Amino acid sequence: MEEEMAQQNDLAAEALQRGALPGPGYNLARVLSQILHPVILGIVSIILVGSFGITTQPAGLFWAIICALVQVVPPTIFFTIRLRQGAYSDEDVSDRTQRNELYLFGIVNLVLGSTILWFFGLPIPFLAMFVSAALINLLAWLINLSWKISVHAASMASTATLASIYSQPLGLVFWSCAVALGWARVRTRNHTPAQVVAGTALAAACVVGAYWSFGLL
Repeated sequence: MEEEMAQQNDLAAEALQRGALPGPGYNLARVLSQILHPVILGIVSIILVGSFGITTQPAGLFWAIICALVQVVPPTIFFTIRLRQGAYSDEDVSDRTQRNELYLFGIVNLVLGSTILWFFGLPIPFLAMFVSAALINLLAWLINLSWKISVHAASMASTATLASIYSQPLGLVFWSCAVALGWARVRTRNHTPAQVVAGTALAAACVVGAYWSFGLL
């Protein structure tokens, strides 16, 4: 009970520090932000492509595992190390200027990882997804030089767009999650509505554009 009370007090203090109103709404928004985290959504996106974009299920699962190891694990390790080193103000990297190295690492990892995987026969749907991810990172980084854009919203929109390409009912579910996450990022004062909308629109456009370019739409 005491531990639970301490956690509630911590969340209330965090909300006040961000300029947000403490309470159940803030707590729910934090939980949604953690569940629909960019790292988790990256893995979900890879699973979606492996499950629906590849004709042979065993091959899709195999490539999904390889892609997750190459494209998701390194940035996650990099972020964790830098966070522990005190390079970021908090887990959300609320300070816009601290995000630049994360964008750059992500871009380099995506380009190098995709090139290596393509050499070993990476299926086109995975390549299209990684091209869209690299483009999202590049454009978001350029925007981030002068204005913060929501990475959470961009990740969620990317996943929702991929889901919509392969299954309209599944896409509806993920876009519902996108709306909920957008509310959460504004409720916690991590982002403004404009930053959420910008991240959403940017990611959706990049995914559609990449899939169209590869002849997958």
